[in-house]
Amino acid sequence: MNYLAHLALAFPHNGLIIGNFIGDHIRNKDLSHFNKNIQDGVLMHREIDLFTDKHRQTIALRKLLFPAYSHFSRVLVDIYYDHFLALHFQKYHQQELAAFVVEVEAILTKHKDELPNSAQRYLKGMVNQGWMLMYAEIEGVDKVLQMMGKRSKYPILRSGIHGLTDHYEQIETGFLNFYPQLIAYCSAIIKE
Repeated sequence: MNYLAHLALAFPHNGLIIGNFIGDHIRNKDLSHFNKNIQDGVLMHREIDLFTDKHRQTIALRKLLFPAYSHFSRVLVDIYYDHFLALHFQKYHQQELAAFVVEVEAILTKHKDELPNSAQRYLKGMVNQGWMLMYAEIEGVDKVLQMMGKRSKYPILRSGIHGLTDHYEQIETGFLNFYPQLIAYCSAIIKE
């Protein structure tokens, strides 16, 4: 899953939100620098990634995209899942996407000094360019993929929108089958 899903699944718990946001920016040896709630969020982030990676829907969608995108199909499925989450946000969460984004960005901005430098830079771009809201539109997903392809040394990501548009209904069906299971899995993690 990409950032929108991680943040939505951690909401409304501030520590879990921060930890989920920095999950890809933290090494195990640095976990002890954070309070327990943030550590729990980092661990939740990793559990979400493991659950997603091993889920049969995710595996099937990656196989579908693999001939065109090779190992980048993993990144693309995460982005596509965020697109469908943005599109169906109110079906799964108690507020509209725009209100959620405002609230979560405020939490992360308030705690930005606690974030690793790489996460601070990511937060700045996410807020300034409205990345999470962009996921709701195909054009926005394309823009995100263009930025990712430009920033990274993997230009294949810039053509990633075709994987979404060519298999739109199949990916949407996969997401709609997968996401309720992920919500249930995360609810169990939070209750522990």
